[in-house]
Amino acid sequence: MTLLGRCVTLAGLVGTTVGLMRHQTGLTVVSLSLLIWLFVEWAMFLWRVVIEFPRLTIERRLNGRSQRSGILWSGRIVKVDVSIQSSKGTFGPQLLIRDVIPENMEVIEYSHDVVAKARFRRASFSYSARIRGAGHLRLPGFRVVLQDSLGFFQTVRFVRVLQTYRVLPAYADVGETQPLIKRINTLPQHGIHRLQRSGMGSELLELRDYVPGDPPKSIAWKVSARRDRLMTRQYESEVPVRVQLFLDGSLGTRVGGFGYRLLDQLTWVAATVARTATSTGDPVGAMLFDERGQQRIAPQSGERGFYRLLEAMSDFCVNPAPVPDRLTPELISFALSVASEQFPDLLDVRVNQIPFTIFPLLPWKVRQYRNRVLLASVIAELYQMSAAKHVQLIHDDPLMATFAQHFLSQTGLAWMNPVVSIRNRGTEDGMIRMELVARAISSAVARAKDNEVFVVLADILESAPSISHLLSAVKMALARHHRVAFVCPTPSFRRPTRTSQPLESTDPESLLLAAEQARTKELSSRLTRELRRIGASVSFSGEENAVRLILGEMEMARTGRVAAGGGRR
Repeated sequence: MTLLGRCVTLAGLVGTTVGLMRHQTGLTVVSLSLLIWLFVEWAMFLWRVVIEFPRLTIERRLNGRSQRSGILWSGRIVKVDVSIQSSKGTFGPQLLIRDVIPENMEVIEYSHDVVAKARFRRASFSYSARIRGAGHLRLPGFRVVLQDSLGFFQTVRFVRVLQTYRVLPAYADVGETQPLIKRINTLPQHGIHRLQRSGMGSELLELRDYVPGDPPKSIAWKVSARRDRLMTRQYESEVPVRVQLFLDGSLGTRVGGFGYRLLDQLTWVAATVARTATSTGDPVGAMLFDERGQQRIAPQSGERGFYRLLEAMSDFCVNPAPVPDRLTPELISFALSVASEQFPDLLDVRVNQIPFTIFPLLPWKVRQYRNRVLLASVIAELYQMSAAKHVQLIHDDPLMATFAQHFLSQTGLAWMNPVVSIRNRGTEDGMIRMELVARAISSAVARAKDNEVFVVLADILESAPSISHLLSAVKMALARHHRVAFVCPTPSFRRPTRTSQPLESTDPESLLLAAEQARTKELSSRLTRELRRIGASVSFSGEENAVRLILGEMEMARTGRVAAGGGRR
């Protein structure tokens, strides 16, 4: 019953009582008529809820398909069509049906709900949404609000229409980022004759002008003497260029909203490089690592290998169980709001009663205790806890915080406040991250063949003071004739500038941005200097410049050149 219904009921009861006490027949008849009218409205509303509502069916179609599972792409727009139908007769009025949108979707066109003010048998609505980040997408169902025509009674129900999708990472068009394209595939299909192509084989393909960076042993000295300019022998390619991607999934890369995480930058670069390499016939493998361990994807070429790699990266982008944090009132309130949206039946006072207690006495403490008891009952029902565990959940702060975080993470929320608190990454975290990267590189070197391209996509910018833990593994990879390229994401999604930006104002926010820029520039300069000194390439932020750097390394590995500028790296 709504507030309006309670007021009308109270007025009817007071009028009936006063009429009977003062023997006022007119007031008594009017008040009783009002109460009877409310009873009839309640009976009709109860009929809708108990009899008509179960006959209501809701179907959701994404891009014209209503399957319970499928595949979507991050960064792309999907069209969602929702149809509502009553199996017998009509249904309504005063009905609100709203699709529960997960955080990984952003509605960009039309509304994601429908309001029926008249009785209907069929209704529909549609909207367009953009997928924000790679991982998994979970559409739980629809929130239905039923109300009588006069607004006296109202109830909230949740219709479960669960659809789960695997979201593959986005990638750029090959033609937009590839600087040098191979003329033909190094691994031709069956039935195609062998063609000549440039590379580091033993058969001479052609002679061309010398380019700074070509190995001295490939210079044709006799031809250079006759033509009075340096000429280089171009040999056929006998083996493809293997690319090994190292994707960092540590805790620091997962913090933030979907589409704005550091991990989203890294997966974009990795998917773009994989798309370019597989389209030219080069096999691509991956090493996915985080605090939980390593996952190795064997190098494969072709469309099947590309999609297999994307599926592995999609599963890797799903956030694991969050790091245990302290319990805060904001965490309880946020979890309770999510529970009220997706599990309104578990918050019904008829099944989720709060026990009477004298303490606490303060009103805001009473409200916090009430919210905690309600949330504990919902979590205990969802996770099938025992009565003793339920009581422990109410009084144990660390246990309550852990289950509240798990509940929010499993409903599809990103790692932001209040799900997790953004920690300051200090020297200890930097050492741990460097050890993870070094361990992954060492493991890949033990399995790899010579002359591979190692692309390390890791958040090591904040760990620049602990770079010494990583240099030994990089030197070992370079000693095995591998080319190593680092791609370091930045929180601003932009490359650190060499010159300082002029301050637009002297407000605290501008000063903090300037200080952050100076600190990022200092860390990037130190990291670049240390890695380039031993022969590795470095690029910052997940943008097209990073992709071009990696493709340049692949081209140099294919042609046998030592460096782009002519010196030894």
